[in-house]
Amino acid sequence: MSEKTVRIHRSIDDVNENQWNTLVEQSERGSVFHRTGWLRAVERGLGRPARHLVVEKDGNPISVFPNFLVDVGVPDVVPVLSDGLGLKRLASTDPGFGGPLFVGDEESNFEVAFEHAERLLSATDAVHHLLKPSGADFARYTTYLADRGYRPTVRSCRFVIDLRQGWDAVEEGMARSKRSNLDSARDSPLTVENPPLDESVLSSFYDAYRAAMDRVDGTTYPFGFFESLATDLADRVEVFVARLDGEFAGAQLYLLDDERSTVREFFRAIDADYFEHNPTELLGEAAMKWAIDREYDEYDLGSTTPDFTDGSFTYKDELGAEIRPVLLWERGGSAVRWHAYRAGRWLLRNRDGRKK
Repeated sequence: MSEKTVRIHRSIDDVNENQWNTLVEQSERGSVFHRTGWLRAVERGLGRPARHLVVEKDGNPISVFPNFLVDVGVPDVVPVLSDGLGLKRLASTDPGFGGPLFVGDEESNFEVAFEHAERLLSATDAVHHLLKPSGADFARYTTYLADRGYRPTVRSCRFVIDLRQGWDAVEEGMARSKRSNLDSARDSPLTVENPPLDESVLSSFYDAYRAAMDRVDGTTYPFGFFESLATDLADRVEVFVARLDGEFAGAQLYLLDDERSTVREFFRAIDADYFEHNPTELLGEAAMKWAIDREYDEYDLGSTTPDFTDGSFTYKDELGAEIRPVLLWERGGSAVRWHAYRAGRWLLRNRDGRKK
């Protein structure tokens, strides 16, 4: 009987790209976030150290398990945590969704992958291991994960529109206010195009994206990350741009998750000067019609906080999208660090009596 071998790769460039992506396509739970192009963009564009775990048999991968080391911290409320500890999370994957993929003997491959994931967690001295799968079907592993110390939690949700019903039904399912906004956008001088993601388009997109993140005090990814997406994941990225009298009014960047038959609205960049023309509605219509024509099953509006009073939650809900919880699995590393980190995280989320 052939022996299984396990390798830990510190760069996606060290793996056989064709073999890796073939396994992603063959696995039932593969996604665009498992592909080498996305992992390379995270590694290069965000500077996150990789610890990708690969299980092989007869020289062929039978399991791939992408992981990155991500800086974490709980400032202010628990100062000791930032006092020279240099906390890191071992995450599969961040940003995006991850978790291990298997082909062949699922149970045996699961055992081998997580046996070495435990060793990897210990070797990296990370505060915890975070699994963020791309679909709820990962729940099939709940018992096995629990036996290994992983605990589930929900801290975000996704909104998904079923494109198989056709555009007329999608529009009919929207709240009246959203249909009204869409009608107004159609009557405005706005136009929408689907250009190649070249340097000029990427530059305009990034300027508006950075300004938008500044407005909401969000996390701004560096320009190099988007440059890497445009080159390393070119066949899985589409951009739709709204213009008014030839001027850039906004854009949305999409990831084509062919493995999940889903078009993912992942990055938005709307110029505040054009809000009154409702470019977001017009961009969404163009992208959904584009996806329907290409027979994608779903349109994913992205993750948001599971709080019905949150503006982003309300906006997506009014588009008639189905809410789906994002189920995370976490396992602590060092007991002292893990308990301190969890305590600090709880304090941050409940500071001033409000959930964060």
